[in-house]
Amino acid sequence: MGDSFLWLGAVLLLTVILCAPGRSKPGLQRLGRDPGLFGLKVWFARIDFLRNGQKIIEDSYSKSRDTNYVVQTLLGDQVILGPRFLPELRMLPESSLNATAALVENVLGSYSGVDILLNGHVSSDICRGPLTKNMPAILPQMIDELDLVKSDLLGKKGIECKFLSPAPSRISSRAFVGAPLCYDKGWIEAVNAFPMDVEKVKFALMIFPDFMRPWIVSLLPQKHRLVRNHQYVRNLLFPASKLAKTEEKSTVLNLLLQSSKDTDPETLTSRMILLTAAAFHNSSMATVQVLFNLCAMLDYLPALRFEAQTALEDGGGVWNMESLRNLQKLDSFFKESQRVNASTFLGFDRKVMSTIKLSDGTVIDAGETIAMPSGAMSQDHSYYTDASKFDGYRFCYVTAEVQGQSPELGKEYTEIEPGNLSWGHGRFSCPGRWYASTVMKLLLATLILEYDFKFPDEQSTRPANYVMDVHVLPDMKQQVLFKKR
Repeated sequence: MGDSFLWLGAVLLLTVILCAPGRSKPGLQRLGRDPGLFGLKVWFARIDFLRNGQKIIEDSYSKSRDTNYVVQTLLGDQVILGPRFLPELRMLPESSLNATAALVENVLGSYSGVDILLNGHVSSDICRGPLTKNMPAILPQMIDELDLVKSDLLGKKGIECKFLSPAPSRISSRAFVGAPLCYDKGWIEAVNAFPMDVEKVKFALMIFPDFMRPWIVSLLPQKHRLVRNHQYVRNLLFPASKLAKTEEKSTVLNLLLQSSKDTDPETLTSRMILLTAAAFHNSSMATVQVLFNLCAMLDYLPALRFEAQTALEDGGGVWNMESLRNLQKLDSFFKESQRVNASTFLGFDRKVMSTIKLSDGTVIDAGETIAMPSGAMSQDHSYYTDASKFDGYRFCYVTAEVQGQSPELGKEYTEIEPGNLSWGHGRFSCPGRWYASTVMKLLLATLILEYDFKFPDEQSTRPANYVMDVHVLPDMKQQVLFKKR
């Protein structure tokens, strides 16, 4: 019995040593807790980052914004670079820095199907090109879907904001696969469960070394649900390997098929689930952040309502792409909400595919992952005038009813800029940001015109965000009161 325990201990120790993360990177200091010799304290370091990661990053930035260092995140070491290196890194090719590989690695996507993104640029090309160009044709069915869901979502006076999520979800489903497929219960289950299942698979597997994960993942109920949902959607969209009939021709699914870049029903199914889930999840979080800020600053509503009413009337009483573009104040409010409530405190995630040397002589080896302190950058006074203040009109032009000026004037919500990495930066910045902006403007402008809304009585300030890993999320349990105007 004693020998058995000795052998077990030796095997465990060898496993720890073989799977231990590197303790240091040449020329880079380590911030946060050290994982220790052979990574024996790695979980203490990971828990420390989970609890204090945002503070570690922000404190370092406040002391020296361009210092390079290493932190132990939940998934391993990550090199954090100062923003002065952004210009020399932003346009490097994928053979040097790969954003998609970093994304897949950050969610352990090879175990949940997210690694379909590594199979060419089909998904991003469709979002950046055909989807954006075809928005005028897709918009009418998005408007129709919004009309259908308004009474369902806002039938009660007070609702928790998590119940607003079905609005972007249903709008995106209608845009991506069209009616009647978007109403199928199995499809709804698949796209709504996908983001959470991916996260749960990641968190379940991260406690195990790499060589054990292929066996462990087969035991996870979330993995089984991902497989089951994929098979259901595959049979729904491609019965007998043929495209299912839909009432609408202007859909993302049809755009994918027309591109002929991917004709395999299996991979097309994976792309459709992933793209739809990503589209509604990101727009839902951003919409809630904007709504919280509006409820906390109701004095913005009259001007935004006047702008929306004017834009709608100029469009003949129906929203179109031109009338949505005319929502300049709302667009500025979106951009400021994004700046102040960045969705992550680390941005510009890249996996180093070939060793690179920075202008200061720092060498970063292939296989490392890098990021920049995006949360701290968005609050930096060198990027934004009076950066600690929320200014909803920071980015729009001054009119008779809006006083004050800022050097950020004229920058649109979808525009890329060095102080705000929420959309990414340089090569392969978010290809779906124009679609997301359209969904948000359509939804928020409709709410502003048709409803009065506020926090419950005696609440005047917005709820604090909460941090999970490197993500900054709104409190989806917060209640907002709606009243039909």
